[in-house]
Amino acid sequence: MRPMLGETPTEIHQAERADEKLVRGIGVPALTANIISSTIGAGIFVIPATVAAGLGSAAPLAFICCAVAMILFVTCFAIAGSRVSLTGGLYAYVEVAFGRYVGFLAGILYFLTALGAVAGVVNVLANSIALVIPILGGPAMRIVVMFAVYAFLVLINIRGVREGAGAVTIITVAKLLPLLLFIGAGIFFINGSNLSWSGWPTSKSLGDA
Repeated sequence: MRPMLGETPTEIHQAERADEKLVRGIGVPALTANIISSTIGAGIFVIPATVAAGLGSAAPLAFICCAVAMILFVTCFAIAGSRVSLTGGLYAYVEVAFGRYVGFLAGILYFLTALGAVAGVVNVLANSIALVIPILGGPAMRIVVMFAVYAFLVLINIRGVREGAGAVTIITVAKLLPLLLFIGAGIFFINGSNLSWSGWPTSKSLGDA
């Protein structure tokens, strides 16, 4: 591995030796499932309707723009991951390049961002459950549902890395199957007139979407 600026070769070597003690329990299949699950978030079941409401038939343009941005984002992670073999993901990449303080800031910002994203996903899940079981739509029951989801995930991860990785794999499959079925069935109901644009969307509407 070619060292970057920020951390000395000695510090990197010490961190690599510490990593050797960690359990390698995720494996390629679970890691692949985690990447897919992170890329295709649970918001895919809600966001398309919101984007379509704002852009109409031009909604696919928003997804194309996001796809381009995501490709650049993932490419940066792939390049950093190929040069840094330490455990820690984003934190490790930034720490090796710019030092521990900047790595700490990046890790905290990533944690806060992930915290908000997870809260949003659980909120959408609670809304979806309430639509099926109206009695769970009240404020008190809503809190119970959200707490139960968090508690279930925490208990799985407490049991171990392999259990947590297995849960991610199951969640990924459960997320992809409905999407694949929806796409497969939706192909037969495509109406070309619904895909015609009445005009190019403004930059503001595209950004809001």
